[in-house]
Amino acid sequence: MTQISNAMSTPPASVAPDASLEEAARHMADARVGALPVVEDDHVVGLVTDRDLVIRAMASGLAPDRPVRTVMSSDPVTVDAGTAVPAAQHAMRSIGARHLPVTDDGRLVGMVSFDDLFCYLTSQQVELADVVDAARQARDPFRTEA
Repeated sequence: MTQISNAMSTPPASVAPDASLEEAARHMADARVGALPVVEDDHVVGLVTDRDLVIRAMASGLAPDRPVRTVMSSDPVTVDAGTAVPAAQHAMRSIGARHLPVTDDGRLVGMVSFDDLFCYLTSQQVELADVVDAARQARDPFRTEA
């Protein structure tokens, strides 16, 4: 079974818990991502999403210099780099998440998003279709010409 490490984005963009909300927003924009793992001492301690910045910060009137820890989701679900793709999909679906940090021995090594999984699975289907098409077009070695 294919591991999530084949579908994740690397290197992962991340932010420290004491980074400002503004820094997190700029980092998200620069990295073109919708979520950042919040990392302290090489361990994921939280997750902040673009939605957190809008709903929990801006809509609540928080100052842009407030630390990320004020709006992040603490102790997020993570998946190990060796996790099978279907198990990671199940984890995302069961908690209603669109992003999961990927770890190896507790250290952040990547991020997987719904979009990453969609693109990966689509490419797998295209590759399978190519194999099936090639098999259909291959000459049958047991067939004799009349």
